[in-house]
Amino acid sequence: MTTSTVVSGALWVVALWRLPSIRHSRKQRSLALTLAALALAMTFEVPQVRDAVNAAVGADVRLSPLLKHLLGVTSAACLLDFVVAVVRPQGLARHIRWAALGVTLPLMTGFYAMANWPNAEVSEGWRPVFPVLYTAVFILYIGISMVAASWLFLGGVRHSRRFLGKVGLGLLGAGTLLGSLYAAQRVAFVFIRLGTGRQYPDLENIVSTMLKQWSILAIALGVCLPPLSVAVDYLRAWRALRQIRPLWVQLTDAAPHVVLSAMIRRTRVPLRLERCVIEIEDACLALREYVSVDVCDRARALAHLEAVPPNEIDEVTEACWLRVAVDRTRGGQWLEGVDHPALGVTGRDRQSELDWLQAVSRAYVSSPAVRKFLQQEKSVDCSVVSGPERVSSHDHN
Repeated sequence: MTTSTVVSGALWVVALWRLPSIRHSRKQRSLALTLAALALAMTFEVPQVRDAVNAAVGADVRLSPLLKHLLGVTSAACLLDFVVAVVRPQGLARHIRWAALGVTLPLMTGFYAMANWPNAEVSEGWRPVFPVLYTAVFILYIGISMVAASWLFLGGVRHSRRFLGKVGLGLLGAGTLLGSLYAAQRVAFVFIRLGTGRQYPDLENIVSTMLKQWSILAIALGVCLPPLSVAVDYLRAWRALRQIRPLWVQLTDAAPHVVLSAMIRRTRVPLRLERCVIEIEDACLALREYVSVDVCDRARALAHLEAVPPNEIDEVTEACWLRVAVDRTRGGQWLEGVDHPALGVTGRDRQSELDWLQAVSRAYVSSPAVRKFLQQEKSVDCSVVSGPERVSSHDHN
């Protein structure tokens, strides 16, 4: 199996994976077309495909290189459109970019048709000029497109919020930079040929193939990482939701009025997680009316006596007073005229908030200290006032 076959196969896998996203948005459409054009272009480098095309149209026609280069130009245009949509949503010379593509493709086709490829180096007259013009148009478009894409991709790395997103943009920038070097080395070999009259076809082929394949693989890998970053975030949200849901069930059973009525599909995990966090916080606000700050102090003292690890004291303390509050809601025992405990979740950033709620949920469900504190509080006279005449302020919300 040749390297071109491996590269082509890998590109087709990525292209087919991204193909369903073609209907979602402009940038997704541009990305899907980029991958499809690259995969098809590299397919014409597979020996079996190249031989089949030559057998169908004739070896002297040299159709495979033309199709490969036209698809390469198309993929470069779509990739540039993709990076503009990602990094410069306001746009960047859109009409000029597509006009350049519209001129480049016909020029390449015309110059290719007029070239005397089998005898391009020895023919007399103007016909040897056309291969040079064809190559010049191709290299000029690829070079300018790749330089512009590299500038945009690498400039967008610092704006990405996700680590995998940064790496993905970096790989895309590296891939387009290699594409720029591919164009540069093609120009360099042309100047060497014109200046010295010497040719190095084997070296040129090795360098050209290496830069092209590494460029394409870097672009394909870079394309995969941003969606992978989204998938990682999705799995993290699912894991966090799974861990805080036991706490949500207990608290919302005790304070059902905090549960929102709107339905959310099960597949929308990040939104379900956001809603779960909000409802837990609202339930905590309602339940704190059933306990005083003294309960919180006693819970902390018990946590120390039970040898709870120092880094878990705060979470276990919170779980203790929440469990006592939930138990007191069954008897309608709320407190008035006392200071209530502060919520540990308040004033945290997003990740710290999720970490806190997961730790409190684990302590609420499985900590022996929490269970012991609940039994202890049941036997304490807490001066709880109970009766239908007392109405919680949350009943009016």
